[in-house]
Amino acid sequence: MLSFTAGAMLPLLAILLAPPDERIPLTFAVVIGALCLTGAASAQLGGSPKRRAILRLVVGGTLAMLVTFAVGELLNVGVG
Repeated sequence: MLSFTAGAMLPLLAILLAPPDERIPLTFAVVIGALCLTGAASAQLGGSPKRRAILRLVVGGTLAMLVTFAVGELLNVGVG
């Protein structure tokens, strides 16, 4: 549970601290950066190639964010 809370802090801070017109792109960038760090750390701990781990997390995370954003747009649901 602590890892979920810690992982949510960066995007949450990006959303809360950014000006309204910059929230989505800044949050997207912050999450991509956090996924890069997470991929590098997991590869280091697991002894696997960093590039592959980072790419896997960034591609999967980007697709998840895009699908979530698209569903929100289709249903006309948004925050702010």
